[in-house]
Amino acid sequence: MPRVYHTKEEVLSQAQIILRKSLRDIILPAQIIEIEKKIGVYGLQRKGYLGNLVEKYVFDLEVNSKSEADFNIPGLELKTTPLKKHAQGQYTSKERLVFSMIDYKKIIHEHWETSSFLNKNRLLLLMFYLYELEKTVLDYEFKFISLLDLLQDISEQDILQIRKDWEHIVAKIKRGEAHLLSEGETFYLGACTKAANSEVMRDQPGTQVKAKPRAFSLKQQYLNYLIQKKILNKELDADSIAKRGKEKKTIDVLIQERFAPFVGRTDQQIMSSLKISLSKRSKNFKRLLANSILTGTNSNKVEELEKADVTLKVVTLEHTGTLKESLSFPAFDYKSLVSQVWYDEIGERMSDLYAQLDTKRFLFVIFQKIKGSDEIVLRKIKFWSFPVSDLTEVEKVFNKTIDCIKSGKYEDLPKMSENSVAHVRPHGRDISDTITTPQGTQEIKRCFWLNAKYIQKALEQ
Repeated sequence: MPRVYHTKEEVLSQAQIILRKSLRDIILPAQIIEIEKKIGVYGLQRKGYLGNLVEKYVFDLEVNSKSEADFNIPGLELKTTPLKKHAQGQYTSKERLVFSMIDYKKIIHEHWETSSFLNKNRLLLLMFYLYELEKTVLDYEFKFISLLDLLQDISEQDILQIRKDWEHIVAKIKRGEAHLLSEGETFYLGACTKAANSEVMRDQPGTQVKAKPRAFSLKQQYLNYLIQKKILNKELDADSIAKRGKEKKTIDVLIQERFAPFVGRTDQQIMSSLKISLSKRSKNFKRLLANSILTGTNSNKVEELEKADVTLKVVTLEHTGTLKESLSFPAFDYKSLVSQVWYDEIGERMSDLYAQLDTKRFLFVIFQKIKGSDEIVLRKIKFWSFPVSDLTEVEKVFNKTIDCIKSGKYEDLPKMSENSVAHVRPHGRDISDTITTPQGTQEIKRCFWLNAKYIQKALEQ
């Protein structure tokens, strides 16, 4: 008979038996032999196997795939999730925290307060283990164990944002646009793809177009915030937008309100109004100006953007309104890049570029030059997520880049004239800023770029 738990405190107490231990430490040797045989068969194809073992050997529960919560306590769900340990000894989440699958046909009839998502996941028992490549699921050490109530243990502002994220996803499904969903559209709660293989597709309401299966997930960056704030009791090294008021508003509304009074004003007028002085000679002058508008300080980090993994990009239009500068991403390591795959849905692996485009949200702060003046004027801001429909074009650029690097034909890397969306070109300080290639030679640092015309079109929509 499976064990019955009556309170969340009882569940938490039972979970402590594995704290700072591994499954091998608590499972009988005879059972270990059978588990190791299964590990040999499953390989990397059963990411949920660790969770199943915890349910069975830590909590004495029957392993199942019910839509209800794992325990008989309403809304209490068990989540085993991996950590990475950095050289400085800091722990961060290895990946997003994935919840239950989204039923496209049922969810359009749900409301947030009574949603199946909250019904199953409101109270989370988070069991964090240290992922180490050379170890099996039997040997991962459990570092932290914590109960998290999604409606009580985080700020009212974060609760509101998660609700709005859920409502955004549901609204898009209602419009028959589940096939156009991307994780970059929302801030804390995402809709990540999740399927046994890349060919699996599902029906959705309102259209004959099939969509990839998706599950709700807490984004990796927000999970990192929860680890640092709620478990390790560390303060985020960033300034907050919301601290300037007691508003309980979503991130996009807060940011729109901060920028609104300064739209149409020059950089000098903005600095005068904020009573700050920034050097225009500084390479990051416009970024510091944008951060000053948001937080009242010229800090390099904004809490809400950090938590939501929003990439702030400052762009400057010519006085004619055209955009000449393409949008750059971080310089890539040639040897690391050739080992990446664009996107592997089965193994849940993705290239750095895919992750940047599909999972992140961009905040464009748009300035424009003034003819005959060294001043610039703030024109507008725009939240933007990369369209799912354009990922195929970037994949072509990514794959050609891999082929060129492997063959050592660096002069043939994708050019702007070859693709309407993206290209590759240098991104170093100068020609002496080089990096080692797989061939052992030195090549100037390069990165992927989104074409200027493509970005301008996105900004005008």
